[in-house]
Amino acid sequence: MQKNIRALLDRAFGKGTLSRDGVNYALHCPACNDSRKEKKKLTVRLDDARYHCWVCETKGSNVKFLIKKHRPDLIDPSDKINLNKRNVIEETDEILVKLPGDFVFLGNENIKDPDIIATKKYLLRRGLKKSDIFRWRMLATSKGSFRRKAIIPSFDEDGNLNYYVARSIDGSGPYKYKNAKISKKKIIFNEIDINWKLPVVLVEGVFDAINCPENTIPILGSSLTNNSKLFQKILSNQTPVTVALDPDLKMKAFKIAKLLKSAGCEVQIIFAPNKKDFGDLSKGDVIEILSKSVPYEDFARITHKIRSIRSGTIL
Repeated sequence: MQKNIRALLDRAFGKGTLSRDGVNYALHCPACNDSRKEKKKLTVRLDDARYHCWVCETKGSNVKFLIKKHRPDLIDPSDKINLNKRNVIEETDEILVKLPGDFVFLGNENIKDPDIIATKKYLLRRGLKKSDIFRWRMLATSKGSFRRKAIIPSFDEDGNLNYYVARSIDGSGPYKYKNAKISKKKIIFNEIDINWKLPVVLVEGVFDAINCPENTIPILGSSLTNNSKLFQKILSNQTPVTVALDPDLKMKAFKIAKLLKSAGCEVQIIFAPNKKDFGDLSKGDVIEILSKSVPYEDFARITHKIRSIRSGTIL
């Protein structure tokens, strides 16, 4: 049975790579359509046909659905498996996030594992203090895909784990970050620490937030939508907001500010210095910069947009 599935997968997506346990089969993902054929990020379980791409998050309970979508010529119409049924795993309201069971709290003083020691030293070299490690509840492990990564967990308002960001300390893996595989729209990073009655600061990433004052929220990217939990929470509390992004994200920052102001929120805006981000600065420098934030006005967005237009692009 497994040999038949492997042969079908090879015909559909190119030769794959079998894991040591003989269960997981790695292939080029047809949904990503990455031209680099050596990038095999689609994993198929040969024992039950479930599939998951670790890049684009394409996933489902029967890989024949994926084959039918991208290579319908390879599917026998007489196949007994019902492919008319949508086999994709749908998102649910329930958020399940798991951390490695053998993690170590980096605030411990009696750490002996060299990988975990290296992770802690990496954070201290970045300018973090022991108080930051405690404040952000940072973790590490010496095993599996989280090895040599600084893990920053997130907890919802009830204290339940709802997300994590894991940052590689030395580029030992293919990606700098390993984040929880759920939609960022569904969570507010470390909402447990936020006082919605006070102004909040919105920054791009977790390391930016670490260098900022209390009541700072990383938006885990450079966008905010009106159907996200973060936007809805700000709106329901009418919380004053300071949007503080990197200087190369000005148009995206203006877009976020406009969205919030249009919803009736009080919005300030400020940017990190050129070629810097808030994660590169000291806390004192960040506080000084934030003190210079100004009320957002649409005129500033339009002016920046006009100035960013290169000569010759408008008739």
